[in-house]
Amino acid sequence: MSNIHNEKELEEIQAYVLEQDRKGLLENDIRDISIMYNLHADDDRDAILEHIEESIFYERSVGGLI
Repeated sequence: MSNIHNEKELEEIQAYVLEQDRKGLLENDIRDISIMYNLHADDDRDAILEHIEESIFYERSVGGLI
């Protein structure tokens, strides 16, 4: 994939994750990641959401290869 395509896909994923967070649909994932990485669910929320975004991107990128 090209860098432009990757950047566009990352932006789309980021918008999706932010919308899901706004709706309160990520609370279980946020709790699990905060425990797993010893992060604070509120103070480290940006880092947690970034982790979720990267996980989705990775799954989309590699998922088609398996």
